[in-house]
Amino acid sequence: MAINIKGKGSLGCAYYEFAKNQLSLLHDMPSADLHHFFDVLLVHVEPTVVLLPMKMPDEAVKFFEEHMAAISNDGRELQRYVLRMVSSNDFSYSSSVERLANLPAVRSEQAVVAASCKSPGDGLNDALGECRTSKVMRLGSFVDLDCVSSVGCAGAALGEAIRMHNEQRVSGSPARPAAPSIGMFTLSDFMFITRDTLSSLHIFQSELHPTSLMSGRGALGDGSKESLSLYGLFLPLVGTPQGKTKLRQMFARPLINVDEIRERQRSIATLLRPENTETLENITRALGKVKDVRKTLEQLQMGADAPTGHAPIDKGAWWALTRFSLSSLQLRNAVLQVQNAHDLMIFQRVIKEIPFETIKGIGEMVESIVDFEEAKASSRITVKWNVSPQLDELKQRYLGMDSLLNEVHASMSRDLPEGARQHVTGVGFWPQMGFFTMVSTNPGGAACYKGQGLEDRWHVAFVANGSAYCKNRRMEELDLQLGDPYSGIVDLEIQILHDLACEVLTYAQPLSRAADVCGELDCLVSLARGARKYQWTQPTMTTDNVLSIIGGRHPLQELAVPTFIANDCRLEGSPGEDQDTDSSESTNNGVRTLVITGPNHSGKSVYVKQIALIVYLAHLGSFVPASRAVIGITDQILTRIATRESVSRSASAFGIDLKQVAFLLRRATHRSLVVIDEFGKGTAAGDGSGLMAGLIDHFETTGLQTPKVLITTHAHELFESGFFRHSPSLLIGHMRVRLNMSASKQDQLVFLYELTPGKTTTSFGCRCAALNGVEDVVVERAEAIALLLARNEDLRAACARVGEEDEGRLEEAEAVARMFLHSTWQGSSSVPLSFGCSMGNSKPRGSVKGMLRGLVGSHDGC
Repeated sequence: MAINIKGKGSLGCAYYEFAKNQLSLLHDMPSADLHHFFDVLLVHVEPTVVLLPMKMPDEAVKFFEEHMAAISNDGRELQRYVLRMVSSNDFSYSSSVERLANLPAVRSEQAVVAASCKSPGDGLNDALGECRTSKVMRLGSFVDLDCVSSVGCAGAALGEAIRMHNEQRVSGSPARPAAPSIGMFTLSDFMFITRDTLSSLHIFQSELHPTSLMSGRGALGDGSKESLSLYGLFLPLVGTPQGKTKLRQMFARPLINVDEIRERQRSIATLLRPENTETLENITRALGKVKDVRKTLEQLQMGADAPTGHAPIDKGAWWALTRFSLSSLQLRNAVLQVQNAHDLMIFQRVIKEIPFETIKGIGEMVESIVDFEEAKASSRITVKWNVSPQLDELKQRYLGMDSLLNEVHASMSRDLPEGARQHVTGVGFWPQMGFFTMVSTNPGGAACYKGQGLEDRWHVAFVANGSAYCKNRRMEELDLQLGDPYSGIVDLEIQILHDLACEVLTYAQPLSRAADVCGELDCLVSLARGARKYQWTQPTMTTDNVLSIIGGRHPLQELAVPTFIANDCRLEGSPGEDQDTDSSESTNNGVRTLVITGPNHSGKSVYVKQIALIVYLAHLGSFVPASRAVIGITDQILTRIATRESVSRSASAFGIDLKQVAFLLRRATHRSLVVIDEFGKGTAAGDGSGLMAGLIDHFETTGLQTPKVLITTHAHELFESGFFRHSPSLLIGHMRVRLNMSASKQDQLVFLYELTPGKTTTSFGCRCAALNGVEDVVVERAEAIALLLARNEDLRAACARVGEEDEGRLEEAEAVARMFLHSTWQGSSSVPLSFGCSMGNSKPRGSVKGMLRGLVGSHDGC
C-alpha cells in the first residue's frame, strides 16, 4: 500500500493485491484528520508493505512506525507490516501515468476508448500503432486521472510489485508477473471501524498456531490461527479458499448501504427456507470441491503445471482445472434448484459468471488432451493418444523398443566370438544418451568383454546396476537411425501442453470471475449456515436512527455458558440535519444515552458488547442473535472498552483511555453508536467520576448530533447527588442481583444478569472478592473500611486502633509498670520510687533487677 500527501490538502492512496493481481486507487481526499484516515486504511486494506515518500510529514511517518506492531492476546507484539521509505520520484504523477497506461489491462478490450492516433513526434508510439494521448484516454476509462496523489501512489505500488516479482525470479521462487487489472475504490460505502473496536468486540482474534512454534514461522500469515471471535464462528463453515479471503474482507468492511444489506439478508433468508434445505446441503457440498482457480492460472502462466508440496503428480494444475470446471458446474446446477431466488442478485451472478458451455468446454478440452492415468505410472504429465499423429508415431516407436532391442541383441550374439556371448547380456536404451550394449562386470567393476576378436571398437560409457554400458558401431548406427524417441515424446508433449496452457489462459478472466462469484456465494452460505446453527433471526434494517432489540444475546458469550439471559435495548439517535427515514419508527424524543450500573461480574460489559455486535452483524447483512431487532443505519461504532498497553506506546493505560475518548468525541455523529465501559477507573476516584459526569453531560447537550450511547460505570455518587437532571433522553439502568445475607460470603450474591431501569448504590466489590477466592480476613477488613468511608468517619483514628491480642499485651505491660512505680526500696519503705528521684550511689544495680523480677513474677501469678 502506498500513501502520499500532495501539497497542502490532497491525500492519496493505492494498493496492489497479489492474490487478485489487482491495483486499486482511492479518490483523493482532504488531508484533515490524518490519524483517522490512516487507521481506516489499515483496517480496510490490511497491508503487508507500506510505502511512504521521503517527503512525507513526520506526523504521518510516526503514526505508521507506532502501528507497525500488533498486540496479540497474550500481550506480545507481532509485526503487522513492513514500512519502506522510498524516493519521492517514485510517486511522480507523470511517470506513474506512463507506467499505468502501458498495463495490458488498459490496452485490453475492456477499455472504453479503443481508437488509436498517430502523430509525427511519437516515433516509438507510431511504430506501436498508438500514441500516448490514446493510451492516457484509455487509462482514463479505468481511473480518475484528476486524483493526482492516488495516481502517483499507484505508480509507486506497481513499481514495488515489479521489484518483488524480480526478486522472486532471481531467488528461483515462482512469481506472478505484475500485470494487474486496475480500478478505483471508495471508503464511503463502508462503516467506519477502528482496530481498537475490532479487538475490543472480539471480531477478529488471531493467535499463534502451535505448529508455528515448532516450524519457526512468524506470528502472522500461516503461523496464526483464529481464536474465539465473531469471524471465527463462520470461518469453519466456509468451503473455498477464496471464500475465506472474501469472508474476512466482508467482516472488515461492514456496509452502510441499506439496499445492499437487505439484498444479503434476502439471500440468506431464501437459503434458509424449508423448501431449500436439501438444496443448501447440495450447494455446501459443491462449494467444498471448488478451489481457487487463480493459483492454477498463475501456475500455467509461469509454465509450472506440476503439483506443489507433496501432492502426487496427477494432482497438478491440469487436474485442479478439470476439478474446478466440474465442481463449478455442479454448483451452478445446485443454484438453479434454489426456489424463490429468481430476483436475487447473487444467484443470478452465479448463473451468469459460470457460463455452462465455456466452463464445460475448458474441462473437456483438458480432459481430451491430458492423460491422468498415465501420469500416475510415468510420474510426469502426459498427453493422450490421438491428439497428435506425430506424437502417436513416436509413442508407437518407443513402445516397440523392447522387441527391437531383443532383435538387435540376437543379431549381435551371432557375430560375437563364442566366449563373449555369455558376457553380452543385452542391448539397452537410455533417454538423451542413446543405445548401449550391456556387458557383465567382474568383481572389480570392469567390463568382462570390450570387443576383443572384432574389428569394431568398443568403449565403456558408464557402469550401472552391475553392467557396463558400451558404445560400438552397431549402437551408433541405431542412434543415427532411430534417434531419441523418448526425448522426442517429451519435447512434443511439452509443446502440446504449452499450446493447451495458452488456450486456457485466453479464458483467464471468465475463470477468475467464476472463482470470485463462488467465493461470494460461499460467504453467504456460511452466514446462512451460521444463522441456522446458532438460531439467529433476520433483523429489520431501516434508515430511521433507531436501535430496538428484543431478546438480544452475546454471540460468543452464549456459547461459553450453560444458560444465557437475553436482554432488550431501545435507543434512538438524534435526527441530525437530514430527515431521510423509512417510517415513523423514530420519535426524536426517545432514550439516546443508556447508563448502566451494577455490581462487578453482573454482566454490564457483556451487555454493551452484545448490542454493538448485533449492530455490527446487521451491517454485514447477517442474521443476529436476538428474538427481534430493528437496526437503523449506523455509520460508526466507536468504543472505549479495552486498553491495549505496549512498551512501544509512550502512554499510560489511563492516557490511552483518554485518547480513545477524545477520538470518539471528535468523530461521533448522530448516526454513530458509542460504547464506553467504565471510563475513568485509571485515576483518582474523584477525578474519574468528574470525567464520567462531564462525558455524560456532553452527550446530553450536543443537540441534533447526539449519537446512540451505551455507558457502564461504578461512579454511583453521580446519581446519589442528583447531578443529572431528569431527561427523557437519559436512562439509568442496573443489572439485577439477589442478596442472601444468611448464606456464606461466597454464596450471598446471586447474579441475575437482567437489565432493569433504575440505579444501584453499591458494587458489592467485597463480596465479588470473596467469590473469587480472596481470604476472608482481607474481605472483612475491606468491608470495615468501606463502611467507615460511607459514614465519612476519620480513617486515621480507625486505622490507629490495635487488635484484641495487642491490646491485651499493652494492658499487661501497663499493670507491671504501675506496680513498679508504687514499689519501695528495701530498707527505705517510707520513700516510694518515682520518676525524677535521685537514687544515689548507695544502692547496687542488682537490687533493682531483683525487684523487677519479683514484680513480673507476681503479676504472672495473679
